[in-house]
Amino acid sequence: MRLSIWLIFTILLFTNVTAQSSTTNQQRLQFEQALDALKNKDWNNFQRLSYELKGYPLHHYLRYKYLKPRITQVPAYQIQNFLRNYGDTYFGDKLRHIWLKKLAKQKNWRSFIQFYTPQKSVVLQCYYAQARIMTGKNRRQALADAKKLWLVGKLQPRSCNPVFQSLYRNGQIGNALIWKRIELAMKKNRLSLATSLSNRLISVDRMWVSRWKMMHKNPAKYLAEWDQADSATARKIVIHGIKRLAKKQFDRAYDYWKTYQGLYAFSIEEIGKMQRDLALISVKHNHPLALQWLTVVHNNFLNKKVSKTRIKLALRRQNWRAVADFISEIPPAERKPYYWYWLARALEQKGRKSQANEVYKKVANERDYYGFLAAKRIGVKYNMLHKPIKATAAEQKQLTTKLSIKSAYEFYKLSKYNPSNRSLLMNARREWRYTIKNLSSNRLKEVAAAVAHKWKWHDRAIFTAAKANHYDDLDLRFPLAYRHQITSGAKKQYVDLAWVYGIIRQESVFMKNAGSHVGALGLMQLMPATARLVARKIGVRVSGRKSILDVNTNISLGTAYLRQMLDTFNGNYMLATAAYNAGPGRARRWAKERRCMPADIWVEMIPFKETRNYVRRVLFYTRIFEDRLGKRPRQLRVTLRPYVSCGIKYTNS
Repeated sequence: MRLSIWLIFTILLFTNVTAQSSTTNQQRLQFEQALDALKNKDWNNFQRLSYELKGYPLHHYLRYKYLKPRITQVPAYQIQNFLRNYGDTYFGDKLRHIWLKKLAKQKNWRSFIQFYTPQKSVVLQCYYAQARIMTGKNRRQALADAKKLWLVGKLQPRSCNPVFQSLYRNGQIGNALIWKRIELAMKKNRLSLATSLSNRLISVDRMWVSRWKMMHKNPAKYLAEWDQADSATARKIVIHGIKRLAKKQFDRAYDYWKTYQGLYAFSIEEIGKMQRDLALISVKHNHPLALQWLTVVHNNFLNKKVSKTRIKLALRRQNWRAVADFISEIPPAERKPYYWYWLARALEQKGRKSQANEVYKKVANERDYYGFLAAKRIGVKYNMLHKPIKATAAEQKQLTTKLSIKSAYEFYKLSKYNPSNRSLLMNARREWRYTIKNLSSNRLKEVAAAVAHKWKWHDRAIFTAAKANHYDDLDLRFPLAYRHQITSGAKKQYVDLAWVYGIIRQESVFMKNAGSHVGALGLMQLMPATARLVARKIGVRVSGRKSILDVNTNISLGTAYLRQMLDTFNGNYMLATAAYNAGPGRARRWAKERRCMPADIWVEMIPFKETRNYVRRVLFYTRIFEDRLGKRPRQLRVTLRPYVSCGIKYTNS
């Protein structure tokens, strides 16, 4: 009897799941038919299909596609109903933008306020301020918001002009604010804006703006000819000119700075900021006194940029005393693993090994590039600190009832069935991003990351976990996706599997159709020219973008190129990683120029910030993927050997 009950239950469950699947497949077919009907202007068929799809997650997308080109023709209530029902979706918000612009054009300010939600668009922000001013609704706050929009160093959209005129009429903008905006405009190199603003000043002040522009255009000439008496404006113009000149002729600019300090009564703040800024510029010129100037920057004018710049310069010169001194000036609570690691290195180099080891132990507790470097220095186990996101079934269910999440998932599933239609996956990401941006807490974002991971939507899971500031779920953040293809490619080319995973994690975050702004494609982000060159060498046919994006082809070509980079650099993974990102020519040059530099410092000296971060992340990720793959743990591959050698004792870091 008990067996019969279970059998009946199983049959009913299977029947229910099959029926649901059949319904979903039917809806997906109808969705495609509805889009075709809309495209072919088959209105009767479109309306019928659209009505039948009312419960389908992408019904609102069909309505959006219908309403968008007809927004000036359809009755207002249709738009209003759409926004009430679907406004909390990406495409709902997109239609809201269009509708709000129409209402503003019609000067229908009451309806504008009714349907306005907080927007990033400056155009809509200005219209919102204007709407409140015109209706008298919270007028004071509207003027305050308008003033913030006005006080920027660039031109704002024309839609802002009426509300800016209201500021002038209401006496909200005086000479002091105009001068403040002129200063912002000059810093941003917006000379035409400065000229336009100066038209509201008296003739004497307009002359000062003209002098400022001339100083901006030719600082060498006007610093030599400058004969204006000391004043706040004159000091600002001189400072502006000296900074401009320093970018091209540093020593000449520095001489002018010393001269003008004797002529003008600069404030302590002006002197402090100027000495800091000139010290930073001197580093770009590789000036022999740069480290000295950075050292004497007053504590009141230190910032993160100065702290990092002078530590990096001290590292380049291997001035360990300076490294330790600079880091000691940073409050311990503000020191990230980067600072603690280099403090330990400095202590070690100064012969204070026991103190250094204590600091290394502290840093080695972190799952971080510098934490792993510290663990390597003292030979302790790498700390993985895996802590999965625990999202209950109830939490996940509640989140997935949101229409924007349901529609993101449906677009994602459709993209799986029809990968050639790139707009489907793009729309899925749009809906997902919209939802995550509007989630009210990190906890909800954690739940969303867990949901995306459950769906095997790896890139969204990784990005969403980062938005939630949850970096400890290693299963989620370092998935073993495409394992069969990646393992096959790595074995065929005799390259480390964990390293290939590290490259893919950094390059594309497992987005198989990823395309960069420079044209790199696929999981391993191959440039088409590189892909074709490698393809000829290994006998793989590549006919165009589609073939490069193919997962199997992309991995075959990418791992073959990694093999080439390893061969070029005698098996050195660090240099091969740099070469994969910046090209083998640059990596060879950097290795040659700094061949006797400790490897951990060498990484910090990579000239391109993108490549510097890339190398650190790939080597760090590789070590994590070794753990995920159950491989024998290796030391972090931060070394210049065996590619280069030195005549002096080599420091392997």
